[in-house]
Amino acid sequence: MERSQTLSLRERQKEGRRARIIAAAKSLFVEAGLDNITIEAIAEIAGVSSVTVHNYYGTKSGVLLALVAESDRELLETLDRNLADPPPDLVNLVLRFFTLICDHTLTHLDKPVWRQVISASISGTEPRFSKLYRELDHRLASVLIREIENMKAAGRLDDDTNSIHLGWALFNLQNARFIEFIASDSKHQDQALRDLRNDLNALLPR
Repeated sequence: MERSQTLSLRERQKEGRRARIIAAAKSLFVEAGLDNITIEAIAEIAGVSSVTVHNYYGTKSGVLLALVAESDRELLETLDRNLADPPPDLVNLVLRFFTLICDHTLTHLDKPVWRQVISASISGTEPRFSKLYRELDHRLASVLIREIENMKAAGRLDDDTNSIHLGWALFNLQNARFIEFIASDSKHQDQALRDLRNDLNALLPR
C-alpha cells in the first residue's frame, strides 16, 4: 500500500514538473521565439534543472512538440463537445469548426507560437514535427468526416455523398484560410471567417 502511494506521489510530482516546463516554454516562445531561447532559460523559469528538461523532452523543439501535442488534445476535446449536434448545413458546419479552431489557437498558443510550429513542420529539420502535424490534420479532417456522416444520417445530405472526399476538401479549404489568419497579426478572426463564408457559399449548393 505504501509503495503504491509513493509511486502515485512520484507520478504527481513528475506531472507537476512537466506542466511547469510546458508553461515556462510557452511564455518564452511567445516572447522570444524558438531560436532565441535556451533549455536553461526554460528550466530556470520552471524551477527545475536543465538536465530534467533534457531528460523529459531532449531539445527545445521537443518541448515545443509537447506543447503542441497538449494543445491538440484540448482542441479535439473542444470540437467533440461543441459539434455534438449536427448543424443545419455544410456551410454552418465548416464555419463552426473554423471558429472553434481559431478561438482555441488564440487562447492556447497564439499566432507567434503557431507560426513557429508551422515553420518547424515544413522545414524538414524536425521530422517529428512533420509527423505530428500530419497526424493532427488527419484527426481534424476525421472530425469533419464524422460530422458529415452524422448529417447524412439525419437526412441533411444525400446518402451517396462521399464523406471522406468531401470532408478532406472542406478541411483543406478552411485550413488555407487558417494559415492566412495565423500568418498575419493584422488579420482579424472576423475577416478570416467572412472570407471562408464567401468561399463556401461560392462552392456549395444552397
